[in-house]
Amino acid sequence: MENQVSTRQQRGWMMLNSSFDTDKERLLALLFQNAFRYNRKPIFKLTSGKASHFYMDCKKVSLNPEGAFLIGRLFFDRIKGMPVDAVGGMTLGADPIATAISLISFIQNRPIPAFIVRKAPKGHGSLQQIEGTLGEDSQVVIVEDVVTSGGSTLQTIDVLKKAGHRPLAVMAIIDRQEGGAEKIAEEGIRFESLYTLQDFLKLRDCSS
Repeated sequence: MENQVSTRQQRGWMMLNSSFDTDKERLLALLFQNAFRYNRKPIFKLTSGKASHFYMDCKKVSLNPEGAFLIGRLFFDRIKGMPVDAVGGMTLGADPIATAISLISFIQNRPIPAFIVRKAPKGHGSLQQIEGTLGEDSQVVIVEDVVTSGGSTLQTIDVLKKAGHRPLAVMAIIDRQEGGAEKIAEEGIRFESLYTLQDFLKLRDCSS
């Protein structure tokens, strides 16, 4: 038991001192092993209603301690230089991502609060749709696990703009390269992703 604890501690210290490229490679491996699914037949139904050969369940990794740590570090590295007041997105996929970034930001002495956008306004109490401590006219970064058609992201952008906030950028773990990035760009908002579908297809081809 002591050896197991010692091994975990050593691994933790190594991760704290790892580089951006090392973190990115490790996160890709975790996502490929745990989140990426492929079938010869298009059996996976996406949010858009479209059937696909591929499916990415990023929550399998974003809710994992190591995965959350890596996601937080990689996203924070990309947004730390922006004049961002808060980070968040549409529930549920964005929730663990925003929380991970916020936690890492505190550790790095550049605290960035997280927020959550409900799919619909709360039906009781404050009736609000945005949860968190956003000040007036906040500059925000929207995070997503997977961007496909961009529909949910555009909905998030609309909710935030109507509330008086200013989206600076949209950042996703994975871009499925099915038009979402282009639609976000049409809104005049910067889009970035850590990976694209092609990164996973290359790994699948190498492992088959």
